[in-house]
Amino acid sequence: MNKELSKKQRRQFFLLNAGAFALIFLLLGFIVLQLLQSSAYKQTDESLKNISQDERSVTMEITRLKEGNPFLMPKSDFAPMENRSNRFNSQMILWSAEGKILNQAALGGRFAELQDLTLTQNKLDSIERITVKNGQQQLHFRSITRKLATPKENVAYVQLLENTDQIDESLQTFKTVLIMCMILFWLLSLAVSYFISKKNMAPILLAWQKQQEFVENASHELRTPLTIIQNSLQKLFTTPNHTILEESKPIAQALNETRRLNSLTTDLLTIARSDANETTLTLKQLAPQPFLAQLIKPFQEIAQLDGKIFVLENYAAIPVTVDEKRIHQLLVILLDNALKYTKSGDKITVLSQITHDDWLLEVRNTGATIHDEDKKQIFERFYREERSRNKNSGGFGLGLSIAWQIVKDHHGKISVHDLKPKGVIFRVKIPAKQ
Repeated sequence: MNKELSKKQRRQFFLLNAGAFALIFLLLGFIVLQLLQSSAYKQTDESLKNISQDERSVTMEITRLKEGNPFLMPKSDFAPMENRSNRFNSQMILWSAEGKILNQAALGGRFAELQDLTLTQNKLDSIERITVKNGQQQLHFRSITRKLATPKENVAYVQLLENTDQIDESLQTFKTVLIMCMILFWLLSLAVSYFISKKNMAPILLAWQKQQEFVENASHELRTPLTIIQNSLQKLFTTPNHTILEESKPIAQALNETRRLNSLTTDLLTIARSDANETTLTLKQLAPQPFLAQLIKPFQEIAQLDGKIFVLENYAAIPVTVDEKRIHQLLVILLDNALKYTKSGDKITVLSQITHDDWLLEVRNTGATIHDEDKKQIFERFYREERSRNKNSGGFGLGLSIAWQIVKDHHGKISVHDLKPKGVIFRVKIPAKQ
C-alpha cells in the first residue's frame, strides 16, 4: 500500500472517529441540559400550581387589598406549608378585568419592577415564562394566571410570579462549564481519534505487507521451475530427430519440476483457504497407536536406506478427537523435514503420549541445530534457514507454515526447541478433546 493511499485511509479513519466523538458529546450535552432544565423548574412550577389553586391564599391576598393593609397576617396558620410561597421571590398580583394591577401597595418596591407587566388571557391556568424589563435589566419569571369564577373586590384575575433569575444564572453557569468541558474532551478525543486511526491502520498495513511478500515469494518460487521446464522443452525443439531415450534427461528434469510445481500450488491453495477461513476440520475419534504405527512405516524404510536411526515411542493409548487427514499432513511435514536435514548416522525419534488433557507429539532429530533468530521466523511462509535449510533440500518454505496452521485449527500449540547436545525438537500439543 503506497504512502499516499495509507495517509488517505488514516485521514478517513481520523475524521470518522472525530465526527463520531463530536456527535456523542453533542447528544450527551443536549440530553443533560434538557434534563437539568426540566428538573430545575419542576419544583417552582409545582409550587405555583398549588398556590394558584389554594383558595385561602387568594382570599387572604384579597382581604389585604380590601382592608388596605399589605402586612395583614392570617389569624390562624391556615395556609399549608407546602403552599406558602417565598415572599422574597414570589408575588401574587391581583388584576382587574381591565388589566390593571390592584394590589400595588402590597407589592411595594416590586411594583416599580413589574409596572410594565401586562395581563395575558390566552394562557390561563398554564405555566409560562415571562420576561419583564426593568431599566437596563431583565427579570425572568415563571408565571401562572387564573381567572376567578366570581370576581371579588373588583379582582377578576390572580397571577402568581416566581422569580427565576438565580436559577437562570445557575443554569447559564452550568451550561458554560458543560460547553467548555465538551470542547476540552472533544479536543482530547481528537488525539484519541488519531491514535485509534493509527492503530486501525496497523493491521491493514501489516496484511498488505504480508500479501505483497506472499505474492513476491510465490512469484519467485514459481519462476524457477517454470524457467527450467521452458528451457527443457526448448531444447527438445532443437533436436526434433532425437528419440525419447536420447532426450530422457531434459524430459525427466521437466517432469521433476512439474511435480514440484504441483506440490507448490497445492501448498499455496492450502494457505489461501486458511487465510480465507475456508478450512473446516472433520473431527472424529482417532486411536493414536495404530495411526502412528502405520504412518511412519515408509519413513522408517527411507531412514534405513539412508543409514539413519528411526525410533517410535508410542505411548498414547487414549483416543483423541482430531481431523485424521490434517494430522497425517502435519506429521508428514515434520517427518519429511527430519529426513531432509539429517545425515547418515543421525537419529530421528517420534514421541506420542497423553499429558494432562493434551496429545503431545514430538519429532526429534540429531541433525543441524536451528539458530535462535531462525526459531522466531521458522513458521513464517517461504522462510528457510539459509545455512542448513536451503533451496537445495527441494522445499519451498511452506511446510512448517502449513503445520502451524493445522495445529492452530486444532486449538493447539507448536514450538521448536534445541535437542542437547545437538539437534532439534518440534513439539506439538493438541487438546485430546476438541
